[in-house]
This record gives sequence, C-alpha cells and structure tokens, in this order.
Amino acid sequence: MIYHSGIFYPSDRDRLAELAGERSGNADRCPKAFILPHMDLRRCIGLYRKAFSMIPDGRRIAALLPLHRPPLEKDRPSFLFSSRGRTEHFITGDIEIDEAGLPHADAYEKEEASLELLFPLVASYCPSSHIIAIFSAALSAGEVRKLTETVHSLDDGNTVFIVSSNMTGLTDNHEAEMDRMIERLLSGEPLLDGYRKGHISACGTPIIEALSRAVPGKWELIGKAGNDRKAGHAALFRW
Repeated sequence: MIYHSGIFYPSDRDRLAELAGERSGNADRCPKAFILPHMDLRRCIGLYRKAFSMIPDGRRIAALLPLHRPPLEKDRPSFLFSSRGRTEHFITGDIEIDEAGLPHADAYEKEEASLELLFPLVASYCPSSHIIAIFSAALSAGEVRKLTETVHSLDDGNTVFIVSSNMTGLTDNHEAEMDRMIERLLSGEPLLDGYRKGHISACGTPIIEALSRAVPGKWELIGKAGNDRKAGHAALFRW
C-alpha cells in the first residue's frame, strides 16, 4: 500500500519521474551502506540521487528504518518488524519487497514515510533490485545486539544497507548538532552511550550503531541538506 504520496513526494507520475532523474555515472564500486534523511524528497533529492547512482541495479537493498514511537501494545515485546513480501505497484514502476522473517510492519508503514521515500529512486535507478524493509524500535543494549545480529545475517555480499535517519531531532541548534553528529560518524566514535545520555538526538542512532558493529567500514559524507530550520539532514556512505 502507498500511504505518503503527495505529502513527501509528488503523486503525479511525470513530476515524480522528473524529480528522481537519471543515474549519473557508473556504479562500479558499491558502498556497503548509506545514511539518508527522511524529509520531503523534493528538499533532499540531490542526496538521494548521488546515493542511488552508486548502487548497481540488482543489488538487494536492506532498508533499516527507525520507529518514532514505541511499538503498539499488541506487538510487544517485539521491537523489530518487517514489511510483507509483495510486489508494490508504485507510481513509476513495480517495487519487489521480500520477507525478512519478522513480525509484519503493516501499522508502521502507515506512520513512517521512510520506506516510501526510497521507492522513486529504486524504480528509476534499481528496477531489478529487491527491498527488505526492517522497522526498528531498538533502544536497550540487548535490543541493539539483536539488531546487530539481524543486520549481520543480511550481509550476504550482495546487499547494500540504507539507514533512514536525520542527523538531529527537532532543535533550534540543529546546524551545530548536525555537524557534531557528522563528526562522530566520520571518526567512528561509538554512539549509543551519547544517545542514551541525550547528547545525540539523531532518530536512527541505535540502527547506525548496530550497522556499524555488523558491517565494518568507514563513513564518508555525501553532503548536507541545509533547508530545514528545525532539524539537521545529511547523507553519508560506508565503504
């Protein structure tokens, strides 16, 4: 099901195709992972285009997506959820979504736009790729360990990971906080302790921490999206 069309990206087929654009350059070497912001796609499309231009068509895409509210009472104690396997008939092309063997994320797809933000670029740049979508509410050390194991199990040599995360929460000091978060990522500093103490507000911090443990490498900056007054947004990739 499509829930966020016309809100986070255009609902018109031609406008959406124009927004996504076309791949620039050849994806000869694919990074292991990316961090991409969740915001109106029209305001960060340059970052998405650069990232997806580095992903070869046919590479499996594992989308790691934070939940911004605790899981529903009926779903507890589960904290990891995955999209149902299906062919999603998206505006600009079909999207193939595979099961991940976790409780289904139907209710969370309605609330979270992060998965749908990937669809325009997957349809245009990686139409042969399949997506595995995992929504995470991991917070505790044990939950992050479980998420780390899940990420590691998906790292089959033909999978690229995309973490959906802004660099900050809502704040009046977002530029300085964003720069500090980027510096932490570039330096390889552990993140979870700072997140628990409130020094880091990036919503995807536990996911980034789990991925960094499961997939060795180094983060590099793609760029920033400097057009939001309340939150910091950037994109990075990991070799």
